[in-house]
Amino acid sequence: MILGFLEKPKRNMNTYALFAWFALAEIVTNFFVWKRFGLPFMHKISLLVPFPPNENHTLAVGLVFFFMFGVYYLGRYLLEYLPKVQLKWTLKYSFSAVIIGIGIFLSTLFFFSSDWAMSYFGNLRFDQIVFTLSQPLEGSDNTHLFAYLKGPLLNSAFLTIWLSLPFLYILQYFIDRRKQKTHWYLKPVTLVGIVLVYVFTMTGLGIHALGYADVKAYYFEKTKIYDESYVDTKQTEIVFPEKKRNLIYIYLESMENTYAAKENGGAEDRSLIPNLTNYALNEGTSFSNTDQLGGMISIPGANQTVSSMFAQTSGLPLRTSGGIDVNDYGGKGDSFMPGAYALGEVLHDEGYNQMLYIGSPASFGGRDKYFMNHGEYEIRDYFWIKGQQLIPQDYSVWWGVEDEKLFPFAKDSITELANKGEPFNFTMLTTDTHFEDGYASDQTPNLFNDQYRNVIHYSDQQVFDFVNWIKEQPFYPDTTIVIVGDHPTMDRKYTQSIPDDYQRSVYNVILNSPTTVEKSNQERTFNATDMFPTTLAALGAKIEGDRLGLGTNLYSDKPTLMEELGQDKYINEISKKSDFYNKNIIKGTDYAIETKEQENK
Repeated sequence: MILGFLEKPKRNMNTYALFAWFALAEIVTNFFVWKRFGLPFMHKISLLVPFPPNENHTLAVGLVFFFMFGVYYLGRYLLEYLPKVQLKWTLKYSFSAVIIGIGIFLSTLFFFSSDWAMSYFGNLRFDQIVFTLSQPLEGSDNTHLFAYLKGPLLNSAFLTIWLSLPFLYILQYFIDRRKQKTHWYLKPVTLVGIVLVYVFTMTGLGIHALGYADVKAYYFEKTKIYDESYVDTKQTEIVFPEKKRNLIYIYLESMENTYAAKENGGAEDRSLIPNLTNYALNEGTSFSNTDQLGGMISIPGANQTVSSMFAQTSGLPLRTSGGIDVNDYGGKGDSFMPGAYALGEVLHDEGYNQMLYIGSPASFGGRDKYFMNHGEYEIRDYFWIKGQQLIPQDYSVWWGVEDEKLFPFAKDSITELANKGEPFNFTMLTTDTHFEDGYASDQTPNLFNDQYRNVIHYSDQQVFDFVNWIKEQPFYPDTTIVIVGDHPTMDRKYTQSIPDDYQRSVYNVILNSPTTVEKSNQERTFNATDMFPTTLAALGAKIEGDRLGLGTNLYSDKPTLMEELGQDKYINEISKKSDFYNKNIIKGTDYAIETKEQENK
């Protein structure tokens, strides 16, 4: 292609445009071929050795070289003959070309992005996509970003580039003959129709991939579940015992009961979580959706880490006001569900000292804003750990600090809180069991010949060791421990191994609580919102009506809202938009919040 360009003595605007297009097409297509064979974009073996042992490398290299020669001859031909069809780079032509290109690219990107998201993240729902897109990228895992660049973005660029050239020449053909009498199919409206059909088809396929019912419910259907069932925590009487108990709340990343052995209600031949299983079945109180080991049902608005932490501490599913816009719940300003009244605020009013301890940046998803605004938690995250010189300044693995270091660091912070002589709430979050494959350190035993299973098993052991340390401390008799998963795993390889008829549930157990279950802790249908009043009850608090937000105290004999409505109806209702939620929890639209913040400045 370059030789063909250099050999051409006369070069007009059309020649330069064609050369630029083919150069871009060459690069994108080579990357596309490389990726289709599952190879790194720059593989030293494939680049240096003509016939490496790996047949995929050999075939990919051959295709790339074959394509390069093809582009050379095609480029020579087009650079020689197509410039005779003079493209007139008028304002109208340029504007039309840009609109066509943008339309093709965006609709193609939407389809590939939707399809990729649903397959890459496993059990993803539309509400997760909306909330994730409303967040800043700070603190997120770059692995997913690179996967997106190599997947949907590259596919869209490849298809758009190879569709754009014929469209541009067809566009010029129509423009040149716009004043001539031609058949209807040779008129400009035909090209517009073709482009629109393509755009709407790709958009429709994208919506289908996301789930038409989810999209329709989220944006166009309304629910009255909050108007009729929401209980305002501020207006509810909550009475604590005279001697207040400490709370240690441990969120375990992607911890579900599937990891347990089949004989105990899991899906594994050999348990990945023997210690957590023992806590749930023998030592503590664990609420189950079955008559064996079970747990919470994952719901929209509590199916990722941030939303689950919010739901478990506020009794509310987390949802945006319906768009990808300015109120990104912490990324800009300080607003994060200002109408919610959460566990942190209840405990703060009772004199608790509170701390959030995580090994990743707390700003991701606005977690720092949420916990500071709703309980004045002290935030100790990856940057705090680095600031305390507990790790080198350039240290960063996985999401920041691996759990192997986080647990020992957490012991010092818990001891610091306990030494104040006041009740405390220590909340922490693990990350090693995050998808894909989890984080395996040199200390992770290889017992299952599968990294993700090994990581889960090692996490179980680390939690066991950490809880044993807590039990040895002088403050333990007055301390209740809540251990709970945030959501089911999104690890693709692992979820593909789970039988289709197995009902997955999120792990939970409460240790050393003075409260007894009035009815039964089995065969309960519940979700993350029920953990809010249940946690307060586990501390010995008495709750008027045994409901807060949409959550129900599971220690009581009161049925959960999910049990009253039925699981499917409950999920259907909370998937819809709510004027009550926007007005009283979000406190207005995103635009209204931004306007108010600007006025306050």
